[in-house]
Amino acid sequence: MYWLLRPTILIVISAAFAVGAVALVVWSLREGAAANQAQPLPLRAGDREIVWLYPATSAATWERFVAAARRAQAARPELEVDDGGAFPLQTTAVPELALRRAGTSGWLRIRWYKLTSDLKTHDWVLALTTNRVPPLAIIGGSNSDQAIALAHRLAEARGRTGLPGPLLLLTQATADEWAAPGEHPVPLIQLYAGRTFRFCFTNRQMAEAVTAFLWSRDNLRPDADPAYVAYWQDDPYSGDLADRFIDALQPYAVQAAAHDWAWVTGFAGGGSGVPIELAADYRGQFRAVPRVPERIPSSIGTFHQANRWEAEAAKNLMDSLDQNPTQRRPLLILPGGVNPSRRLLHSLLRDAPGQTRRFVVATGDAIPFNTVFRDRNLAWPIQDLPFPLVFFCHRNPVDPLAGFAVAEGPPTTPLTEGSSATGTEDVLLFRDILEALFVAAYAEGRLATDAETLGPRLHQVGVDNDGRISTAGVRRLFDADGNRRSGTGEHIVCVLPETAGWRVLPQATIEVWALQEHGWQMIRKPLQVEYEKSGIP
Repeated sequence: MYWLLRPTILIVISAAFAVGAVALVVWSLREGAAANQAQPLPLRAGDREIVWLYPATSAATWERFVAAARRAQAARPELEVDDGGAFPLQTTAVPELALRRAGTSGWLRIRWYKLTSDLKTHDWVLALTTNRVPPLAIIGGSNSDQAIALAHRLAEARGRTGLPGPLLLLTQATADEWAAPGEHPVPLIQLYAGRTFRFCFTNRQMAEAVTAFLWSRDNLRPDADPAYVAYWQDDPYSGDLADRFIDALQPYAVQAAAHDWAWVTGFAGGGSGVPIELAADYRGQFRAVPRVPERIPSSIGTFHQANRWEAEAAKNLMDSLDQNPTQRRPLLILPGGVNPSRRLLHSLLRDAPGQTRRFVVATGDAIPFNTVFRDRNLAWPIQDLPFPLVFFCHRNPVDPLAGFAVAEGPPTTPLTEGSSATGTEDVLLFRDILEALFVAAYAEGRLATDAETLGPRLHQVGVDNDGRISTAGVRRLFDADGNRRSGTGEHIVCVLPETAGWRVLPQATIEVWALQEHGWQMIRKPLQVEYEKSGIP
């Protein structure tokens, strides 16, 4: 065996190991490169593809999307749903949900292609529009930044290929406009013009709806000027929504003596559902014009401790409130996410608990219904945030037919077996998307073959009085640009603390209102909720 130790044999063995190692490295790199490439799945003949382009961390959102398909199937006997591939065991596999009209052969296959740190919007759009049949549509835009990026990439692909390209279906991108640095704003819906459909409402629509609702309620309407606004400069959604609220406040004339109010509301043409006239009998007129907004540079912070800019903004708001001592019900517009809003309100309360409790807080859709109901003990404890809160939902958050099944009765009544305390606004919004796609794709009895056919059909989709989506709906779902029409699903949620004298009780009332033909209507018995204990020290 000593011959194995000869220098020439050792050199040969070492060389063989080196070659093997190099081959292994090259193979690993090739495999890794393949894994990090956008690789759309092939399609069977007669089928068509819809892409669900969401981050890889959106498993819970995908689950709600699949649940929406099952709800749609329960209400539509003609809709067949195959969700056998919706939850594959391997995380690297592509989840797939398939829809078909009973009696037809072609499937509409909705596939979740995942956005990751390696696979970005550009990579997927390039792969989906190059050397293959493009998808009928891409569902995306869970926020405005993602929607803007997706619209730009699709517009670039259209210019590169010379082909029309897939439709873009936006889920929760609410920004009205986008502006490149140093340029004039452009409507977001025009970035991929003629091919974009927005299923959510815009910031303008939300601000107008919330403002109109506030002025329709005696217990929430501001009694004097000014309104107060604070927003976060590093959050484009926050700044844009603040501007929309400021615009929405302008038509409302207010009076210091609240009991003298009298007003007339009308609705703009086309069923917009937005008040366009409001008059008051008054001795002296005030305008609901906000003071100079508090611009907060950063929204980065802990769970409840305000960062230094938020603390400074809270101090400035209190200084302004001190200058208006006659205001009994001042309005605070707070267009921010849950954590920044909670921190700022907590900082206000810490500085002047007696005064700040006068604020009525209004915002858009960034505070989900689950925050104030299902997760309220941790996320929104009422004794630590004792403010009347008014916010927007794109659909009904408490629909029993969509899975919300909280037992009626005292606050201590437990949930019934199989019921859920989770809000339903996301399931209903996804159901709108799925049903609109289904009725449009199969409008002529067989599956649409391209986006050029699907687009005009989507423009014909409407909502019936019972909320059912069809191509003969009473109210069209989209306007000519592709934005969702007002009057097709707006909801408002009010969280009203319960007090005894100066004490804030561990209880609150949650009201849910819907915009209907004759104005705002409460759609269910108010939820009486209790809180375990003070959640923030």
